[in-house]
Amino acid sequence: MDKKILFLKARTGMDDPSPPMSFSYLGKIAEERGFKVLVENLNAQYNEKTNKDIVELIKKEKPSIVGVHMFTNAARDSYNLIKDIRPFCSLLIAGGPHPTACPEEVLERGVDIAVIGEAEISFKYLLDAISLKKNLKNVRGIAYMEKGKFVKTKPAEIIYDLDKIPIPDKDFHRKSDYVRIKEEINNFGQILSTRGCPGRCTYCFSLFEKCFRIVSAKKVFEEIKYLHDKYGIDFINFIDDSFTINKKRLYELCDLFIESKIGIKWSCGTRVDFLDREMIKKMKEAGCKMIILGIETALPKTLLEMNKVLGINGITTPELYVQRADDILKWCEEFDVRVGANILCGFPWETPEDMREMQRYINRIKYRITQGFYGGILQPQPGTSMYDRYAKKYGFEKWWLYKEPLFKDDYRPFFMTYYHQYWDHLYNDFFKFNRKYFKEIDKLYKLMGKWNLYIFARRRFKNPLIAYSIYQISFILSNISIILFSISLRFERMFMEKIKKFSYRFKFRKGDKKLN
Repeated sequence: MDKKILFLKARTGMDDPSPPMSFSYLGKIAEERGFKVLVENLNAQYNEKTNKDIVELIKKEKPSIVGVHMFTNAARDSYNLIKDIRPFCSLLIAGGPHPTACPEEVLERGVDIAVIGEAEISFKYLLDAISLKKNLKNVRGIAYMEKGKFVKTKPAEIIYDLDKIPIPDKDFHRKSDYVRIKEEINNFGQILSTRGCPGRCTYCFSLFEKCFRIVSAKKVFEEIKYLHDKYGIDFINFIDDSFTINKKRLYELCDLFIESKIGIKWSCGTRVDFLDREMIKKMKEAGCKMIILGIETALPKTLLEMNKVLGINGITTPELYVQRADDILKWCEEFDVRVGANILCGFPWETPEDMREMQRYINRIKYRITQGFYGGILQPQPGTSMYDRYAKKYGFEKWWLYKEPLFKDDYRPFFMTYYHQYWDHLYNDFFKFNRKYFKEIDKLYKLMGKWNLYIFARRRFKNPLIAYSIYQISFILSNISIILFSISLRFERMFMEKIKKFSYRFKFRKGDKKLN
């Protein structure tokens, strides 16, 4: 019988526009070891399959291994999928951030083997051990149960030379799950060009530990040309935590973009303390269209408590950090690079006055935010110091197991599409905020959402009058959606679902050139 492996990701209700990189990397390894690779990302934006469909697929294909990728925020959905498929799986493996942080829990809920941390080397040896029926104790970076006892092997080897990892194979993913119109082929244009981060943010969990490593500029550009030639991709999205940390590598890559005249545009995300005017100028010359900047907050106490100020590149105080963020926004405007800002609030020490201060800050910087505000409201992740420090105190230990989700199916109300994207984060209320704080943080995220609506309208419609009218209509509809939702989700859906679907028609419409 042919060896088969099926990679799965559960449906969470928040669509994935791009295929999971983990399946592209691990699928290549499995294929090299003689496995036929099957992938079903139920969370892909156009995948309409259900858990029942996956059960039928497993019955039909009879894979020798089923692998499930898990995030903590979607642990409940993943466990529901595991429960449904478990009776039909001969060997069930789980990997990703949640099995890395909570391997014993994952095993207790039906998984045979948990893969911990960076998986490429561990997965290779795990497949070999399974195929040759060898003892698993010599495979590093995994956990399993043996005679009723939890066994965790030595940590996985850190892959220091990332150039040795093959270019991820995205042919394992069905295009139809992610692409319906021509422009969406760029959803296949994600590249991970670094791993790890020198930061020590107290809220952040990293699958790659804190060991920062880079793919060489030459190897990155090889992957860019591969994606361009194979799929016709003309826009690359670098999904690194902090793309600009290694300045030498950044300049080498920019030179390759410039010298090749390949004409590909690109975007990236990075930290405030690893970006300067000279770098932005060079990035613009090399085709950079957009930077997502991890500002997170302008509150001095929160910056210090989240360990955001590391003393790097002369940024030694919260005040200097905020000043550098202001400078970056100014420089991006100078060189016509779109910029988005990650903002993260909801920490237990914050006060209503802090949220009013953040509102003033957002009003001050918003005119230079030309891509939109992102981020969210703190959701304490296992394996972080924020979780370890506060979970027991506030009674949210293992919250992903018992906290009832706000939404029972895939539908999200219209106002969450563009206006108040993190409403469900606010609803979780981990730190039992009082009404005054809740009111002010709600106002803060609505303020950012209102600006996002304005940016959306400007990016989609050239005529300023039409753009402003669309912005006002979207704002009114979002507030109507909130009122209807306060009555019932079913009531909101009855009136707003068609409007929500209609708005998707403008997803790739080009308006103001400066914002596209």
